[in-house]
Amino acid sequence: MPSPLAAVVVVVALFAAAPGFAQPRSERLAVAEQQCSPGREARAAAASGAPLPEGAMPWQVPGAVTISPREAHCLFERVGPLGVVVVAAMRTNDKIPGTLVEMPQVAGDTEEIRQAYAKAFARFTGGEKDTPMLFYCHHDRCQLSVLAVQRAVDAGYTRLYWLRAGNSGWVSAGLPLERELAAKAAAEKAQETQQYFQVGARSCTHGPTDERFAEIAQQSPTEQALAANLRSSVQQSRNLRNECLQILRKDIAKRDPQSPALAEIDALVARTPEDVDRAYAAARARVEASPASYFKAPLDRISLPALAAAIDESHQSKSARQVCGTFDRPMPSSQAQWSAAKSSLDDYRLCLDRLESRAESAVMLAAVGDRPGGSGFNADEAVAVLTGSARYRCAVHASPACLPDASWNRVAAVATPANIAVLEKARSDRRNRSSDIEALRAEANEWVDRFNAHLAQREASSARSSGGGGGYVPTPSNNPQPVRRAYGSSAAGIK
Repeated sequence: MPSPLAAVVVVVALFAAAPGFAQPRSERLAVAEQQCSPGREARAAAASGAPLPEGAMPWQVPGAVTISPREAHCLFERVGPLGVVVVAAMRTNDKIPGTLVEMPQVAGDTEEIRQAYAKAFARFTGGEKDTPMLFYCHHDRCQLSVLAVQRAVDAGYTRLYWLRAGNSGWVSAGLPLERELAAKAAAEKAQETQQYFQVGARSCTHGPTDERFAEIAQQSPTEQALAANLRSSVQQSRNLRNECLQILRKDIAKRDPQSPALAEIDALVARTPEDVDRAYAAARARVEASPASYFKAPLDRISLPALAAAIDESHQSKSARQVCGTFDRPMPSSQAQWSAAKSSLDDYRLCLDRLESRAESAVMLAAVGDRPGGSGFNADEAVAVLTGSARYRCAVHASPACLPDASWNRVAAVATPANIAVLEKARSDRRNRSSDIEALRAEANEWVDRFNAHLAQREASSARSSGGGGGYVPTPSNNPQPVRRAYGSSAAGIK
C-alpha cells in the first residue's frame, strides 16, 4: 500500500554553508527573532479579546509561534532562504517565496500517518529537532497547516512557526508570491539579455567606414586592383561579422536558451552578405561623391623633401646578389688554388653576414617608424596615396568635390613613374633580402659539397695509386668557418 506521503517533495541539503551565513543557524535565528519579534502581532490580537470570525482558526496552536506575514518576511530577510524550512501544507501554485516542501496530505490521525510524517520531517531537517520550520496553507480558515504543525510537534520538533494568515494573507500584506518573483526575475533577465544582444549586435554589424574604403582605394592603383581588393575586404568583413554573431549567439544561449534574440541573430547571419555589400557600396558612393574630403589632406601632408630623399636613397639600393655576387669557382687543382678558394669563401661569408645584419637593423628601425627618407616617413605609403587617388583627381573624375589637380600634381612631380619604379625595386630588395641571402648561402654550400666530393674522389684515387701521385691533398684549415648551413658530416677539406 503506497504511503500517504508519496507526493511529498523534499529538497535535501537545505542548510549547506553559504557566503554570509557562516554564523551558526541558531545564533542567526536568535538575532532575527530579536529584530522581528515573531508572534507579537498574534499575541496582541489574542489579548484584545476580539471574537474570531466564524470558521477562523484560533490565534495560537500549541507548540508553535503564530507569525504574521510581516514578521515572517522580516525573518526570511535576516536568516536567508535556507534559514527556515518553509512548508506548504497543501498543493498550490501560489507559494510563498522560499517554499521548499509541499505536504498535500495531512488529514488523518493514525499511527501509520504519524510515523510517515515523522520520517518526512527527518528527511528535510536531517533529524535535527531544533530545525526552524514554518507552516502555512491557503488562509486563516484552513486547518491543513494546523494539522501539519501538530504532526511536527508530535515528532518532537521545537522551533515551529505557524503562518495563520496563509498565502492569501501574505498577498493581502502586499508581499509577492514565488511565481511573481520568478516572473519579475525572468522579465529582468530577458531585458538584460535583450540589452546585451543590442549592444553586441551593434558591435558585430558595424559597417565599414568611409575611411576604410578610401584606404582600400589608396592600395589599388588600377580599377582591376580596386575590384580585387574590394572583393577580398568584403569577404573578410562577412567572415568577421558572422564569427562575431556566432560568439554572441553562444553567449546569449548560455544566458537564456529561450531568448527571442537568438532568432534575431540568425536573421542577421542570413542577411550578412546583403548587408555587408550594401554597406561597402554606400561607403564607396560617399567617398566617390567627395574624394577631395578623403584624399586631399593626405596628399598635402606628404613631405616632398622627405619623398625626394627616399627616392635618392632608393637609387642606391642593390639586391643581395648585386652586393655580394655569387660564389662559383672552378674546382681547385692545387694547394694554392684551394687556399685562394677558402679565403674567397670566408670573404663571401662575411659579406652575407654584414648584409644580413644591416637587413635586420633596417627591419627594427622600420618597426619603430624610421624609414627611408627620414624618421617616421614612409615613401611607400606616400606613393600609395598618389597612385590610389589618381582616378579621383578633377582631370579624370566628374564630381563637384573632385580631388584638386594641384594637390595631386604636387606629389606626382616628384614621384614620377620612373621614380616610383625605383622605390618599388628598393622595396622589393628589402622584402626579398632575407630569402635572397639564404639562396646565396645555399648556392655557396652547394659549391662546398661539390668541392668536398671532388676532394674525396681525388683522395680515393691517390690511395689506389702506388706512388701516391694521384692528386694534391690540401692542408686542412685550422679554423674552417662554414657558410651557414645544417651539418651532418662532410668530407675533409672545406666545411
